[in-house]
Amino acid sequence: MQRILLYGATGRTGGLILDYALAQGYAVTALVRNPQKLTRTSPHLTVVAGSPTDPDIVRRAMAGCQAVVSALSALSETESFSVQKITPPHTLATVMQHTVAAMRELGVKRIVTLSSIGAGDSWPYAPWYMRLMIRLTNFRHVFADHAAQEELVRQSGLEWVIARPVALNDQEELGQLVVRYHERPAPFSISRRQLARFMVDSLRDDAYVGKAPLLAEQ
Repeated sequence: MQRILLYGATGRTGGLILDYALAQGYAVTALVRNPQKLTRTSPHLTVVAGSPTDPDIVRRAMAGCQAVVSALSALSETESFSVQKITPPHTLATVMQHTVAAMRELGVKRIVTLSSIGAGDSWPYAPWYMRLMIRLTNFRHVFADHAAQEELVRQSGLEWVIARPVALNDQEELGQLVVRYHERPAPFSISRRQLARFMVDSLRDDAYVGKAPLLAEQ
């Protein structure tokens, strides 16, 4: 049974990734800051308490894993939408730096990480209102962190997939996945459930290795 290391398992998307990964026969090691927030149980789920910004904890949690999935957020929604000045924590870049180092050390090859449309070279494909919000709020720190994380992944030499979804929703019923690269996908929405499926499926599917697809759902 293949084991994956999962970051962000207590989040809305991360919880769906966890559920789908277990349903697909993966064993999962979930590295979480607060294990009490993780209500799911399974004989194939191992919970490690700690922060993925700690390189020693990352290395310990990754032992015995064959792949990594990250569904981390850079800031909370409240912090992101705020116009109040903050010192950006650079969480995503810090975590990815430690993760890439541990993967190289332990011989782990595949990583699937969550980003967003508008990050890095996908900036032109984000709608005008999204770009305005990024400029005016702390989302500018979020997207700077996404871009830094993406660059670390691209330069890692690993088997990487960067998922760049459009606007997320909580729709239960799955539609058809829409994948684009050099244009804004339409409609401009995707369910977290569809995104979770894409990220887990990319652990075995080589179609998106070395790519950063823009993801929507119709």
